[in-house]
Amino acid sequence: MRKDREPAEKEEREEPEIKNVTDDPKERHGFQAYHLIPVLVLAIVSAAEILILQRSVTGAVRNLIVVGIISFATVFSCNKWVTMKMALIITGLGTVSSLQCFLPDFIIPIAAFAVVVAILASSPYLGISCLMLFSALPFLSTERSFEYLLFYAVTGMLAVALIYGRRRTGIYGDFIVVFALVYIMLYTALIILKRLTVSPGLIIAPMVMLILDAVIMEITGYRYYNNVVCVEEELYRNVVDPEYPLLMRLKRSNKTEYKRAIHTAHYTELYAERFGYDRILMKSLGFYHRIGVMREEETSLAMRTVATAIEEGFPEEIVEALREYGEAKPGERISAEVSVTIIVDTVIRSLMDEFAKGNENIDLNKFIDRIILGLFSGKGSLLKKSAIPYDDLEEIRKHLKGESIYYGFLR
Repeated sequence: MRKDREPAEKEEREEPEIKNVTDDPKERHGFQAYHLIPVLVLAIVSAAEILILQRSVTGAVRNLIVVGIISFATVFSCNKWVTMKMALIITGLGTVSSLQCFLPDFIIPIAAFAVVVAILASSPYLGISCLMLFSALPFLSTERSFEYLLFYAVTGMLAVALIYGRRRTGIYGDFIVVFALVYIMLYTALIILKRLTVSPGLIIAPMVMLILDAVIMEITGYRYYNNVVCVEEELYRNVVDPEYPLLMRLKRSNKTEYKRAIHTAHYTELYAERFGYDRILMKSLGFYHRIGVMREEETSLAMRTVATAIEEGFPEEIVEALREYGEAKPGERISAEVSVTIIVDTVIRSLMDEFAKGNENIDLNKFIDRIILGLFSGKGSLLKKSAIPYDDLEEIRKHLKGESIYYGFLR
Protein backbone atom coordinates (compact mmCIF):
# COMPACT_ATOMS: atom_id res chain seq x y z
CA MET A 1 0.00 0.00 0.00
CA ARG A 2 1.07 3.60 -0.41
CA LYS A 3 2.95 4.63 2.71
CA ASP A 4 2.01 8.28 2.33
CA ARG A 5 -1.73 7.71 2.37
CA GLU A 6 -3.65 7.92 5.61
CA PRO A 7 -4.34 4.63 7.46
CA ALA A 8 -8.09 4.93 7.02
CA GLU A 9 -7.70 4.89 3.27
CA LYS A 10 -5.43 1.88 3.48
CA GLU A 11 -8.14 -0.03 5.23
CA GLU A 12 -10.68 1.08 2.66
CA ARG A 13 -8.60 -0.42 -0.14
CA GLU A 14 -8.82 -3.82 1.48
CA GLU A 15 -12.43 -4.10 0.28
CA PRO A 16 -12.09 -3.85 -3.51
CA GLU A 17 -15.25 -5.72 -4.32
CA ILE A 18 -18.21 -3.47 -5.12
CA LYS A 19 -21.54 -4.91 -4.04
CA ASN A 20 -25.11 -3.72 -3.89
CA VAL A 21 -24.38 -0.31 -5.33
CA THR A 22 -25.84 -0.72 -8.79
CA ASP A 23 -28.15 -2.69 -10.95
CA ASP A 24 -25.78 -2.27 -13.86
CA PRO A 25 -25.94 -5.57 -15.74
CA LYS A 26 -22.23 -5.48 -16.44
CA GLU A 27 -21.70 -6.13 -12.74
CA ARG A 28 -23.67 -9.39 -12.83
CA HIS A 29 -20.86 -11.69 -13.85
CA GLY A 30 -21.66 -15.35 -14.28
CA PHE A 31 -24.52 -17.24 -15.83
CA GLN A 32 -27.96 -16.05 -14.74
CA ALA A 33 -31.28 -17.89 -14.92
CA TYR A 34 -32.61 -15.59 -17.65
CA HIS A 35 -29.65 -16.53 -19.85
CA LEU A 36 -31.46 -19.82 -20.44
CA ILE A 37 -34.31 -18.05 -22.27
CA PRO A 38 -32.58 -17.86 -25.69
CA VAL A 39 -30.98 -21.27 -25.16
CA LEU A 40 -34.26 -23.07 -24.53
CA VAL A 41 -36.48 -21.10 -26.92
CA LEU A 42 -34.13 -21.29 -29.91
CA ALA A 43 -33.48 -25.00 -29.34
CA ILE A 44 -37.21 -25.74 -29.18
CA VAL A 45 -37.99 -23.59 -32.25
CA SER A 46 -35.26 -25.33 -34.26
CA ALA A 47 -36.54 -28.77 -33.24
CA ALA A 48 -40.10 -27.77 -34.18
CA GLU A 49 -38.92 -26.65 -37.62
CA ILE A 50 -37.38 -30.05 -38.25
CA LEU A 51 -40.62 -31.76 -37.25
CA ILE A 52 -42.55 -29.52 -39.66
CA LEU A 53 -40.14 -29.72 -42.58
CA GLN A 54 -38.77 -33.24 -42.31
CA ARG A 55 -41.16 -34.98 -39.88
CA SER A 56 -38.10 -36.53 -38.29
CA VAL A 57 -38.00 -37.07 -34.54
CA THR A 58 -34.33 -37.99 -34.71
CA GLY A 59 -33.54 -34.78 -36.59
CA ALA A 60 -35.58 -32.76 -34.11
CA VAL A 61 -33.66 -34.22 -31.17
CA ARG A 62 -30.39 -33.56 -32.97
CA ASN A 63 -31.31 -29.90 -33.56
CA LEU A 64 -32.55 -29.54 -30.01
CA ILE A 65 -29.15 -30.64 -28.70
CA VAL A 66 -26.97 -28.84 -31.27
CA VAL A 67 -28.81 -25.51 -31.14
CA GLY A 68 -28.94 -25.73 -27.34
CA ILE A 69 -25.17 -26.17 -27.20
CA ILE A 70 -24.47 -23.35 -29.69
CA SER A 71 -26.88 -20.97 -27.96
CA PHE A 72 -25.47 -21.79 -24.53
CA ALA A 73 -21.91 -21.24 -25.77
CA THR A 74 -22.89 -17.90 -27.33
CA VAL A 75 -24.63 -16.58 -24.22
CA PHE A 76 -22.17 -18.00 -21.70
CA SER A 77 -19.08 -16.66 -23.50
CA CYS A 78 -20.53 -13.13 -23.51
CA ASN A 79 -22.71 -13.35 -20.39
CA LYS A 80 -21.65 -10.03 -18.86
CA TRP A 81 -23.28 -8.18 -21.78
CA VAL A 82 -26.46 -10.29 -21.76
CA THR A 83 -29.03 -8.54 -19.59
CA MET A 84 -32.62 -9.70 -19.25
CA LYS A 85 -33.65 -7.32 -22.01
CA MET A 86 -30.78 -8.42 -24.24
CA ALA A 87 -31.65 -12.08 -23.68
CA LEU A 88 -35.16 -11.35 -24.96
CA ILE A 89 -33.78 -9.43 -27.95
CA ILE A 90 -31.45 -12.31 -28.86
CA THR A 91 -34.34 -14.74 -28.51
CA GLY A 92 -36.56 -12.67 -30.81
CA LEU A 93 -33.92 -12.03 -33.46
CA GLY A 94 -32.77 -15.65 -33.34
CA THR A 95 -36.34 -16.88 -33.81
CA VAL A 96 -36.84 -14.59 -36.82
CA SER A 97 -33.50 -15.73 -38.27
CA SER A 98 -34.51 -19.39 -37.97
CA LEU A 99 -37.65 -18.66 -40.04
CA GLN A 100 -35.35 -18.31 -43.05
CA CYS A 101 -35.90 -22.03 -43.66
CA PHE A 102 -39.56 -21.29 -44.61
CA LEU A 103 -38.74 -18.29 -46.81
CA PRO A 104 -36.78 -17.64 -50.02
CA ASP A 105 -33.02 -17.67 -49.58
CA PHE A 106 -31.42 -14.41 -48.43
CA ILE A 107 -34.51 -12.61 -47.23
CA ILE A 108 -33.79 -12.29 -43.48
CA PRO A 109 -31.36 -9.41 -42.69
CA ILE A 110 -29.11 -11.37 -40.33
CA ALA A 111 -26.20 -8.92 -40.71
CA ALA A 112 -28.40 -6.08 -39.47
CA PHE A 113 -29.55 -8.24 -36.54
CA ALA A 114 -25.92 -8.67 -35.49
CA VAL A 115 -25.38 -4.90 -35.68
CA VAL A 116 -28.48 -4.30 -33.55
CA VAL A 117 -27.17 -6.65 -30.85
CA ALA A 118 -23.65 -5.15 -30.96
CA ILE A 119 -24.90 -1.58 -30.63
CA LEU A 120 -27.57 -2.20 -28.00
CA ALA A 121 -25.18 -4.28 -25.87
CA SER A 122 -22.20 -1.99 -26.59
CA SER A 123 -20.25 -5.13 -27.43
CA PRO A 124 -19.00 -6.16 -30.88
CA TYR A 125 -18.06 -9.51 -29.34
CA LEU A 126 -21.66 -10.30 -28.50
CA GLY A 127 -22.73 -9.00 -31.91
CA ILE A 128 -20.38 -11.31 -33.80
CA SER A 129 -21.19 -14.26 -31.53
CA CYS A 130 -24.90 -13.76 -32.22
CA LEU A 131 -24.14 -13.41 -35.92
CA MET A 132 -22.68 -16.92 -35.91
CA LEU A 133 -25.71 -18.19 -34.00
CA PHE A 134 -28.26 -16.45 -36.23
CA SER A 135 -26.46 -17.64 -39.38
CA ALA A 136 -26.32 -21.24 -38.21
CA LEU A 137 -29.98 -21.55 -37.20
CA PRO A 138 -31.59 -21.75 -40.70
CA PHE A 139 -28.82 -23.99 -42.01
CA LEU A 140 -29.39 -26.56 -39.30
CA SER A 141 -33.03 -26.86 -40.35
CA THR A 142 -32.58 -27.02 -44.13
CA GLU A 143 -29.79 -28.20 -46.37
CA ARG A 144 -27.61 -25.36 -47.60
CA SER A 145 -24.15 -25.22 -49.11
CA PHE A 146 -21.16 -23.82 -47.23
CA GLU A 147 -21.19 -20.74 -49.48
CA TYR A 148 -24.46 -19.57 -47.96
CA LEU A 149 -23.09 -19.70 -44.43
CA LEU A 150 -19.85 -18.03 -45.52
CA PHE A 151 -21.76 -15.22 -47.19
CA TYR A 152 -23.81 -14.50 -44.05
CA ALA A 153 -20.74 -14.68 -41.81
CA VAL A 154 -18.53 -12.38 -43.89
CA THR A 155 -21.17 -9.74 -44.60
CA GLY A 156 -22.30 -9.80 -40.98
CA MET A 157 -18.80 -9.32 -39.57
CA LEU A 158 -18.19 -6.52 -42.07
CA ALA A 159 -21.42 -4.81 -41.01
CA VAL A 160 -20.55 -5.04 -37.30
CA ALA A 161 -17.01 -3.77 -37.91
CA LEU A 162 -18.13 -0.82 -40.06
CA ILE A 163 -21.21 0.35 -38.20
CA TYR A 164 -20.16 -0.37 -34.62
CA GLY A 165 -16.94 1.56 -35.12
CA ARG A 166 -18.95 4.60 -36.24
CA ARG A 167 -21.75 4.35 -33.71
CA ARG A 168 -20.65 7.48 -31.84
CA THR A 169 -20.43 9.67 -34.95
CA GLY A 170 -24.01 9.45 -36.23
CA ILE A 171 -22.69 9.21 -39.80
CA TYR A 172 -23.21 5.82 -41.44
CA GLY A 173 -24.06 6.51 -45.09
CA ASP A 174 -20.57 6.04 -46.56
CA PHE A 175 -20.03 2.82 -44.61
CA ILE A 176 -23.37 1.40 -45.67
CA VAL A 177 -22.33 2.06 -49.29
CA VAL A 178 -19.10 0.12 -48.69
CA PHE A 179 -21.11 -2.67 -47.09
CA ALA A 180 -23.48 -2.78 -50.09
CA LEU A 181 -20.61 -2.99 -52.59
CA VAL A 182 -18.91 -5.83 -50.74
CA TYR A 183 -22.28 -7.53 -50.29
CA ILE A 184 -22.98 -7.46 -54.04
CA MET A 185 -19.46 -8.61 -54.99
CA LEU A 186 -19.48 -11.46 -52.48
CA TYR A 187 -22.96 -12.60 -53.46
CA THR A 188 -21.98 -12.60 -57.11
CA ALA A 189 -18.80 -14.59 -56.45
CA LEU A 190 -20.23 -17.15 -54.02
CA ILE A 191 -23.77 -17.65 -55.31
CA ILE A 192 -24.53 -16.33 -58.80
CA LEU A 193 -21.36 -17.46 -60.58
CA LYS A 194 -21.84 -20.99 -59.25
CA ARG A 195 -25.30 -21.28 -60.84
CA LEU A 196 -25.93 -22.47 -64.37
CA THR A 197 -29.12 -20.43 -64.60
CA VAL A 198 -30.09 -17.20 -62.92
CA SER A 199 -33.73 -16.72 -61.95
CA PRO A 200 -35.42 -13.46 -60.91
CA GLY A 201 -35.77 -14.82 -57.37
CA LEU A 202 -32.00 -15.23 -57.17
CA ILE A 203 -31.66 -11.46 -57.63
CA ILE A 204 -34.78 -10.06 -55.94
CA ALA A 205 -34.48 -11.82 -52.56
CA PRO A 206 -30.90 -10.71 -51.78
CA MET A 207 -31.71 -7.17 -52.93
CA VAL A 208 -34.63 -7.09 -50.50
CA MET A 209 -32.31 -8.32 -47.73
CA LEU A 210 -29.71 -5.69 -48.65
CA ILE A 211 -32.32 -2.95 -48.41
CA LEU A 212 -33.57 -4.31 -45.07
CA ASP A 213 -29.98 -4.52 -43.78
CA ALA A 214 -29.28 -0.91 -44.78
CA VAL A 215 -32.53 0.45 -43.34
CA ILE A 216 -32.25 -1.41 -40.02
CA MET A 217 -28.58 -0.48 -39.55
CA GLU A 218 -29.24 3.18 -40.37
CA ILE A 219 -32.22 3.40 -38.02
CA THR A 220 -30.40 1.59 -35.20
CA GLY A 221 -27.30 3.74 -35.56
CA TYR A 222 -29.32 6.96 -35.77
CA ARG A 223 -31.40 6.16 -32.71
CA TYR A 224 -28.32 5.10 -30.73
CA TYR A 225 -26.54 8.32 -31.61
CA ASN A 226 -29.47 10.55 -30.65
CA ASN A 227 -30.64 8.66 -27.57
CA VAL A 228 -27.29 7.61 -26.13
CA VAL A 229 -24.29 9.42 -27.61
CA CYS A 230 -25.76 12.93 -27.60
CA VAL A 231 -27.05 12.47 -24.06
CA GLU A 232 -23.67 11.15 -22.88
CA GLU A 233 -21.77 14.01 -24.53
CA GLU A 234 -23.98 16.56 -22.81
CA LEU A 235 -23.46 14.75 -19.51
CA TYR A 236 -19.68 14.67 -20.07
CA ARG A 237 -19.66 18.43 -20.55
CA ASN A 238 -21.70 18.94 -17.40
CA VAL A 239 -19.65 16.55 -15.26
CA VAL A 240 -16.40 18.47 -15.83
CA ASP A 241 -17.99 21.84 -15.18
CA PRO A 242 -16.33 23.27 -12.02
CA GLU A 243 -19.80 24.42 -10.91
CA TYR A 244 -21.40 21.01 -11.35
CA PRO A 245 -23.91 20.55 -8.45
CA LEU A 246 -22.07 17.53 -7.03
CA LEU A 247 -18.85 19.55 -6.75
CA MET A 248 -20.73 22.44 -5.17
CA ARG A 249 -22.12 20.03 -2.56
CA LEU A 250 -18.58 18.83 -1.86
CA LYS A 251 -17.43 22.44 -1.49
CA ARG A 252 -20.14 23.14 1.09
CA SER A 253 -19.64 19.92 3.04
CA ASN A 254 -15.84 19.56 3.02
CA LYS A 255 -13.70 22.46 1.82
CA THR A 256 -10.43 20.53 2.27
CA GLU A 257 -11.58 17.68 0.03
CA TYR A 258 -12.95 20.19 -2.46
CA LYS A 259 -9.58 21.96 -2.65
CA ARG A 260 -7.85 18.62 -3.10
CA ALA A 261 -10.23 17.66 -5.91
CA ILE A 262 -9.96 21.00 -7.74
CA HIS A 263 -6.17 21.05 -7.76
CA THR A 264 -5.89 17.38 -8.67
CA ALA A 265 -8.23 17.98 -11.61
CA HIS A 266 -6.12 20.96 -12.69
CA TYR A 267 -3.09 18.74 -13.17
CA THR A 268 -4.87 15.67 -14.55
CA GLU A 269 -6.43 17.84 -17.26
CA LEU A 270 -3.10 19.50 -17.95
CA TYR A 271 -1.30 16.17 -18.35
CA ALA A 272 -4.11 14.71 -20.43
CA GLU A 273 -3.68 17.50 -22.97
CA ARG A 274 0.09 17.23 -22.87
CA PHE A 275 0.32 13.45 -23.31
CA GLY A 276 -2.78 12.80 -25.42
CA TYR A 277 -5.00 11.10 -22.82
CA ASP A 278 -8.77 11.54 -22.66
CA ARG A 279 -9.10 15.06 -21.24
CA ILE A 280 -12.65 14.74 -19.94
CA LEU A 281 -11.98 11.35 -18.37
CA MET A 282 -8.83 12.63 -16.65
CA LYS A 283 -10.50 15.80 -15.39
CA SER A 284 -13.41 13.72 -14.07
CA LEU A 285 -10.97 11.48 -12.23
CA GLY A 286 -9.39 14.54 -10.67
CA PHE A 287 -12.71 15.97 -9.55
CA TYR A 288 -14.44 12.83 -8.32
CA HIS A 289 -11.83 10.25 -7.27
CA ARG A 290 -12.77 10.82 -3.60
CA ILE A 291 -16.35 12.04 -3.99
CA GLY A 292 -17.52 9.20 -1.76
CA VAL A 293 -16.32 11.12 1.29
CA MET A 294 -19.69 12.88 1.32
CA ARG A 295 -21.50 9.64 2.11
CA GLU A 296 -21.74 8.37 5.69
CA GLU A 297 -22.07 4.67 5.00
CA GLU A 298 -20.19 1.80 6.62
CA THR A 299 -18.46 0.85 3.37
CA SER A 300 -15.12 1.62 1.76
CA LEU A 301 -14.39 4.94 0.08
CA ALA A 302 -14.12 3.12 -3.25
CA MET A 303 -17.62 1.70 -2.90
CA ARG A 304 -19.10 5.03 -1.85
CA THR A 305 -17.39 6.82 -4.73
CA VAL A 306 -18.66 4.37 -7.34
CA ALA A 307 -22.14 4.43 -5.82
CA THR A 308 -22.22 8.22 -6.04
CA ALA A 309 -21.04 8.22 -9.65
CA ILE A 310 -23.70 5.69 -10.62
CA GLU A 311 -26.45 7.62 -8.81
CA GLU A 312 -25.38 10.78 -10.64
CA GLY A 313 -25.68 8.93 -13.95
CA PHE A 314 -22.02 9.37 -14.90
CA PRO A 315 -20.99 7.79 -18.23
CA GLU A 316 -19.74 4.24 -17.94
CA GLU A 317 -16.13 5.14 -18.82
CA ILE A 318 -15.92 7.53 -15.87
CA VAL A 319 -17.54 5.05 -13.48
CA GLU A 320 -15.08 2.34 -14.50
CA ALA A 321 -12.12 4.70 -14.15
CA LEU A 322 -13.27 5.69 -10.65
CA ARG A 323 -13.70 2.03 -9.81
CA GLU A 324 -10.18 1.25 -11.02
CA TYR A 325 -8.78 4.11 -8.96
CA GLY A 326 -10.57 3.01 -5.81
CA GLU A 327 -9.69 -0.66 -6.19
CA ALA A 328 -6.05 -0.18 -7.24
CA LYS A 329 -3.78 -2.62 -5.43
CA PRO A 330 -0.05 -3.38 -5.55
CA GLY A 331 0.86 -5.97 -8.16
CA GLU A 332 -2.08 -5.20 -10.44
CA ARG A 333 -1.93 -3.51 -13.82
CA ILE A 334 -3.09 0.10 -13.51
CA SER A 335 -3.96 2.24 -16.51
CA ALA A 336 -1.94 5.33 -17.40
CA GLU A 337 -4.89 7.64 -16.69
CA VAL A 338 -5.47 6.26 -13.21
CA SER A 339 -1.72 6.21 -12.53
CA VAL A 340 -1.41 9.92 -13.34
CA THR A 341 -4.33 10.67 -11.03
CA ILE A 342 -2.77 8.67 -8.19
CA ILE A 343 0.56 10.48 -8.61
CA VAL A 344 -1.00 13.94 -8.69
CA ASP A 345 -3.42 13.26 -5.84
CA THR A 346 -0.67 11.83 -3.64
CA VAL A 347 1.56 14.87 -4.25
CA ILE A 348 -1.28 17.34 -3.69
CA ARG A 349 -2.47 15.61 -0.52
CA SER A 350 1.06 15.28 0.87
CA LEU A 351 1.80 18.97 0.25
CA MET A 352 -1.49 20.02 1.87
CA ASP A 353 -0.60 17.91 4.92
CA GLU A 354 2.84 19.51 5.19
CA PHE A 355 1.47 23.03 4.84
CA ALA A 356 -1.19 22.25 7.47
CA LYS A 357 1.62 21.30 9.86
CA GLY A 358 3.35 24.62 9.23
CA ASN A 359 6.19 23.17 7.14
CA GLU A 360 6.68 25.97 4.63
CA ASN A 361 10.30 25.40 3.59
CA ILE A 362 9.97 22.12 1.74
CA ASP A 363 12.68 20.92 -0.62
CA LEU A 364 10.35 20.17 -3.53
CA ASN A 365 12.94 18.17 -5.48
CA LYS A 366 13.55 15.70 -2.68
CA PHE A 367 9.95 15.73 -1.48
CA ILE A 368 8.41 14.88 -4.87
CA ASP A 369 11.14 12.38 -5.75
CA ARG A 370 10.48 10.56 -2.48
CA ILE A 371 6.73 10.41 -3.12
CA ILE A 372 7.03 9.16 -6.70
CA LEU A 373 9.77 6.70 -5.78
CA GLY A 374 7.52 5.29 -3.08
CA LEU A 375 4.73 4.75 -5.59
CA PHE A 376 6.87 2.93 -8.15
CA SER A 377 9.57 1.02 -6.27
CA GLY A 378 9.91 -1.12 -3.22
CA LYS A 379 7.81 -3.91 -1.81
CA GLY A 380 4.10 -3.18 -2.00
CA SER A 381 4.50 -0.13 -4.26
CA LEU A 382 1.13 0.67 -5.77
CA LEU A 383 2.25 1.65 -9.27
CA LYS A 384 4.92 -0.97 -9.82
CA LYS A 385 2.93 -2.34 -12.79
CA SER A 386 1.61 0.98 -14.00
CA ALA A 387 0.91 1.41 -17.72
CA ILE A 388 2.20 4.98 -17.75
CA PRO A 389 5.10 5.42 -20.23
CA TYR A 390 8.44 6.24 -18.65
CA ASP A 391 8.84 9.48 -20.65
CA ASP A 392 5.45 10.71 -19.41
CA LEU A 393 6.37 9.87 -15.83
CA GLU A 394 9.67 11.73 -16.06
CA GLU A 395 8.00 14.80 -17.54
CA ILE A 396 5.35 14.77 -14.81
CA ARG A 397 8.04 14.46 -12.14
CA LYS A 398 10.03 17.38 -13.54
CA HIS A 399 6.94 19.52 -14.01
CA LEU A 400 5.66 18.96 -10.48
CA LYS A 401 9.04 20.00 -9.10
CA GLY A 402 8.79 23.34 -10.86
CA GLU A 403 5.33 24.27 -9.60
CA SER A 404 6.39 26.00 -6.36
CA ILE A 405 4.39 29.16 -7.14
CA TYR A 406 1.20 27.20 -7.88
CA TYR A 407 1.53 25.24 -4.65
CA GLY A 408 0.86 28.49 -2.82
CA PHE A 409 -2.83 27.84 -3.54
CA LEU A 410 -2.62 24.68 -1.42
CA ARG A 411 -1.81 26.59 1.76
